[in-house]
Amino acid sequence: ASGADAILLDVKVGSGAFMKTQEEAQRLAQLMVDAGNQAGRRTAALITDMDTPLGACIGNALEVAEACEILQGRGDRRLAELCSQLAQAMICLAGLGDQGAAREMVQEAIRSGRAFHTLCRMVEAQGGDSGFLQDTGRLPKSPVCREAHMPEDGYIVGLDAESCGLAAMELGAGRETKESAIDYGAGIVLLKNKGDSGKKGEP
Repeated sequence: ASGADAILLDVKVGSGAFMKTQEEAQRLAQLMVDAGNQAGRRTAALITDMDTPLGACIGNALEVAEACEILQGRGDRRLAELCSQLAQAMICLAGLGDQGAAREMVQEAIRSGRAFHTLCRMVEAQGGDSGFLQDTGRLPKSPVCREAHMPEDGYIVGLDAESCGLAAMELGAGRETKESAIDYGAGIVLLKNKGDSGKKGEP
């Protein structure tokens, strides 16, 4: 980011983050904002929740597909709102508009298809094949899929992000050591998240 004139930091806090408490996250955010400003860059930070998984997908190919959905105005509402808030903050930090104007700019970029087209151009500029983004069915898939079912009727009162991340790592979606190989098709799709209800036997 050293070539940028403005830098927005997304500092996570919660079970799935390095910073477990609000106080730790605020301290880290302040240190990084101070460092950026001292380097002559307009720097700001948002502290965002990582107690619960951000979207519906955990795992490399799954998360790429979910990002494509978000940039096309679909997908998990909680993740879409976080992405919108971050984009708005970047627009404001760049001096391109106030909060209201920034929100409209973000919505227009998604409505018009410009947001998704920009991701495709970024992938192509780095030698990637944007066809995988246009048709996410081409992304790697695990050959085995298992469903977990609701043990009884009820509500999801919490979903621990760290435990979900560790489970995905055990499936091959992350590295336990730097030598570990990553299975890009491995991961978890959360059909329910915090606050959702379900009936016994539902996936």
